[in-house]
Amino acid sequence: MAKSKTKKSLRRLKYIEVEGIDKQYLDACLLVNLDLGQLCEAFEDEKQLLAKTNLTVLKLKTREVSKQELIREVSPHISSNYLLYNLFANLNYRMLQMLEEQFSDLHSLSLEEKAEYLYERVQEEEIGYSTYINWLRFHEQLHHRILEVFQKYGEKFEEETGIQLPSSFNVKREEKKEEKGDELYKELTNIIRLLTNVRDQAKREIFKEQYEEKQKEVEQLHKQLSAVTDQLDSKEKQLAKQMKETAKLAKKLEEEQQKVIQKQKEAGQLGQEIGKLRGQVEELTKKNKTLQQEIESKSKQMSKLTKEIEERSENRWKLEKVKIQETYEERVAQLEETVQQLQSQLEKSLQEFEQERTRYENEIDILRRKVDMYEQMINSQQNEHRHENDTTTLTSQKEEDSKSDEWFDSLFGDLPVNEPEKI
Repeated sequence: MAKSKTKKSLRRLKYIEVEGIDKQYLDACLLVNLDLGQLCEAFEDEKQLLAKTNLTVLKLKTREVSKQELIREVSPHISSNYLLYNLFANLNYRMLQMLEEQFSDLHSLSLEEKAEYLYERVQEEEIGYSTYINWLRFHEQLHHRILEVFQKYGEKFEEETGIQLPSSFNVKREEKKEEKGDELYKELTNIIRLLTNVRDQAKREIFKEQYEEKQKEVEQLHKQLSAVTDQLDSKEKQLAKQMKETAKLAKKLEEEQQKVIQKQKEAGQLGQEIGKLRGQVEELTKKNKTLQQEIESKSKQMSKLTKEIEERSENRWKLEKVKIQETYEERVAQLEETVQQLQSQLEKSLQEFEQERTRYENEIDILRRKVDMYEQMINSQQNEHRHENDTTTLTSQKEEDSKSDEWFDSLFGDLPVNEPEKI
């Protein structure tokens, strides 16, 4: 209970002060409802706090300290250690929630009526005075009632905590009874306190087991989310690598286009074909951008679903406080289904992208081979031109142009023009 990891995972509650009442008395009431073992475990690691008291770690570990002495020594320092206060405040807050659920009549009452109802339960010794003080402390509108409780039950508070209340509290102290009657009264009081502690301890153990079980479930869900996130990161890295390779190929293709454009001045009719190639490259670039946008959209959807799952995981404890066990299995099934759907959508999207990328690479290879053939054709034409006789240049040029046209048509006349696909 005293581990820092557990403290940090609790709900952060504001430190509540009450005007006219020392913080030590209020914080002592938070400790009264816990048993000695829980208190010792909570303070074993608080070496700085223990240094301000007459306690030692060894005393706490060996339980060589009474509950009364422990509360008296540490209660003045709870307000200066927020993590400890938040731990004890959370434990008592959940006990109070269980208390309100135990008394079904409370749900239809106003806040003042609830205070009166619970005060009657205190007088009938169904609940402890310290529990009632903690409940009043969490409701600022009822702070004015706390002094009255200290006045009536101050003597019992001093017995349980070893803390002497000031005379300004006007504590109502009972007159001394006969020795025999006083012993009987103390014996009955101890029996009632023992039974109350046993009852409260049983409730706390049940609550603790449920809480620890829910914490494990939440951690398991976070692990599943982490695994899905890691998988998505890995796929995004692969995508980035493929995009870089595509960019390199596009750059190289652009360089080849520049060479072809330079030679277009000599080859004439090759310009129109180069224009078509350029259009195809632009279409491929647009498709790549579209695919990238789709991946970004999927990533945003993943982030949204992740946030939704985290929010639902965080709020599930509040929704399940009445029927925890009944709603838990249904909630886990919904989360697992959401994760499976997300994984399925991600795998489908990546598979479609991989198919598109492969098809684009094949088209780029075909275009590259066409460019290489254009270069070979031009080089061949230039070599043949240099060896022709000057007197037959005009006649041979016309024939070669005719042959070039036929050669071009035979090679590329039946080449289909790819239309841009809708994604």
